Amino acid sequence: MLTRLCSRFAPRAALRIVVDTNILISGTIAESGFPARIVDAAIAGRIRFVVSAILVDEYLEVIERPHIARKYPQIQERVDKIRRYLHLDTIFVTGIPSAPIVSGDPDDDFILACVEEGRAHYVVSGDHHLLDLHEYRGAKILTPREFVTKVLP
Repeated sequence: MLTRLCSRFAPRAALRIVVDTNILISGTIAESGFPARIVDAAIAGRIRFVVSAILVDEYLEVIERPHIARKYPQIQERVDKIRRYLHLDTIFVTGIPSAPIVSGDPDDDFILACVEEGRAHYVVSGDHHLLDLHEYRGAKILTPREFVTKVLP
């Protein structure tokens, strides 16, 4: 039901991507660079993130840590904008694997479950366990640099 609501009211974008938490954190903290360009493209509606409660909770838990707020006080407005985007304009899936997925790291299984359930076109990650797969269920697995230079409209 929630997937349907988010998809119904969110702007349409052709590309569905799953970004791992580290890329989302980097794209929040740094206002420039490849992760930031990906986050900005999602907020602008040029691409759509496929997310799960696990991914959103992990992102919020990290970005709201007191030492990050102290070190990067200037990012609060960006955090608020990304939080709104994650809750309103994404394709929301359960992200729960139906069976173990061979990814080299069981902690990455929820990302691959998001790919499958959300029919994502791409995964953007810096995690070598994911990058070593190159592709999963038709979704290419790329670094932020590769995604921006080869794919981002």
